[in-house]
Amino acid sequence: MSSKSPDLRVIEATRVAPPQGTIAGHATLPLTFFDVLWVHLPYPFVERLFFYRYPHPTSQFVSSLLPSLKSSLSLTLQKFYPLSGNLRLIPETDDKFEICYIEGDSVSFTVAECNEKFEDFAGYHEREVSRFQNFIPQLLKSDELQPLFAVQVTVFPDAGIAIGITVHHAACDGTSSMQFMHEWAATCRSQTRTSSQGPLIDRNLISDPCNLYNIFHDGMLEIRKAMVAPASSVEPTLAPASSLEPILGTFTLSQEHIQKLKQLVLTDAKERNVSFHCSTIVVAIAYVVVGYFQAKRIDKSTRVSFGLAADYRSRLQPPLPIEYFGNCVGFVMADIYLSDLIRENGVALAAEAIGRDIKRLDDRLKGAENWIELFKSFFAKPSIGTAGSPKFKVYGVDFGWGRPEKVEIISAAKTGSMALAESRDVPGGVEIGLALPKSAMNYFKKYFENGLEQMPV
Repeated sequence: MSSKSPDLRVIEATRVAPPQGTIAGHATLPLTFFDVLWVHLPYPFVERLFFYRYPHPTSQFVSSLLPSLKSSLSLTLQKFYPLSGNLRLIPETDDKFEICYIEGDSVSFTVAECNEKFEDFAGYHEREVSRFQNFIPQLLKSDELQPLFAVQVTVFPDAGIAIGITVHHAACDGTSSMQFMHEWAATCRSQTRTSSQGPLIDRNLISDPCNLYNIFHDGMLEIRKAMVAPASSVEPTLAPASSLEPILGTFTLSQEHIQKLKQLVLTDAKERNVSFHCSTIVVAIAYVVVGYFQAKRIDKSTRVSFGLAADYRSRLQPPLPIEYFGNCVGFVMADIYLSDLIRENGVALAAEAIGRDIKRLDDRLKGAENWIELFKSFFAKPSIGTAGSPKFKVYGVDFGWGRPEKVEIISAAKTGSMALAESRDVPGGVEIGLALPKSAMNYFKKYFENGLEQMPV
C-alpha cells in the first residue's frame, strides 16, 4: 500500500453559516487564561476523523444525505456560533485575544470523493499516519484572522463516508467540541432543531484574580520560541515513507483487563504502604507508557514525562456546568526514571506517579501559576500526553446512518500523544490510539499483547 495520502476529487467546496439573522450582528468573546494556553502552540489544531459505513453511490449521498448534513450544521452553528467566527488580537493590543463573530461568518465545508478502499482507512489494523492527510480540512489564517472550525466529508463510493473536522484548540476543549458533534448528529437525525439548550457561552464565568492570562500567554510564547517547529496554521509536512514514518495503531483494554490492572496496582501500593488516585484512565495510561518509552529505545537512566488534561469545570469555585463552552482543563504531569518503569512493578509506579498528581486537582487552581514551568520540564524530556477521553462517547456520534465504524484523532498521531476513547465493541473498555515508527510499533504491540496474556486469571 502506498504511504501517500490518496488523491481526492473535490465535489463541492462551500461554506456553511448559522441561519441569517439568528445571532446578534457582532459578538466577541475574550479568551480566558484557559484558552490562551493553546494560542501559541506550534500545532494548536485538533483533527478528528469519523468513519461511517454507507454502501451507496456518491450520487445518492449528494442527493439524499448532503442537504441534511449542511442544514443541520447550520442549525448547530447557531447554538455554537463562536465556531463560525475567527480568532484575532483585540484591536490596539498585542497580547489580548478574542473570538470575533460577525454576521455572515461561516465555516469551510468541503465534499470530496476517494476511490481507494474504505477498509484501508476505517479499521483497527496499522496504517501510515500520512495516509490520512487529505481527509483533514485545513484552517488557513488570513488577514490576521484565524478560522476556528472546518469540515470535510469524503465519500468512498458504495462503501463509506469519512467526516473530518478541524478545531482550533483556543476556541474550545474536547468536552465542548464533542458536545458540538453530538448536537450536530442529533439535529441531522431528527431533521429539525433539537430541544437541548445548547452550550453556555459566557467567558465572564471564569475569573482571573492571579493574572494567569498574562503568565500563560508570555510563558507559552517563550516555550514556542524554544521549540524546533515554527508556529504555523498550515498542515505540517510529514516525512517521506521510511522506517521512521509514524504508523498508527489502535489497542483495546477490556473492562476485565482494566480491573486486573487496578488489582495489580492496588496490591503493589498496599505492599509499599502508599495511596493515590487509581482509576481506569490512570491504569490505562500507566500500562501504555511503560511499553511506549521502552519502544522508543531511550537510555534507562533518562527521566521521562507523561500526563493528561483534566476537565476543571466541576473543580472551580463556583463550579461551571458541563455545558460551558470554551477551554476549562488543567494538567496532570508526572515524571519518573525509565529504570523504574521497566521494573517488575513499573506499571504500579507509573500509576502512582500520575495518580498522586491527580490528587493535586482537588486544590483547584492552587499552583496554576507554576504550570508554565511544568510545561517546560515536560517538553524538555522524552514525553507523551493524551488527547480525547472515554467520556466523550465518540462512537455515539450517529448522524442517522449508524455509529462510526472507527474514530481517529489524527492530530494526536502527528504530535505524539496517545488518543483515548471508549471502546466501540467492548463494553466498558478503553481504546488507545498510538503512532510510532514501524520498529517501535512492533515492540510496543508485542509488549501490549504479551502483558495482557500474562495477567493473572
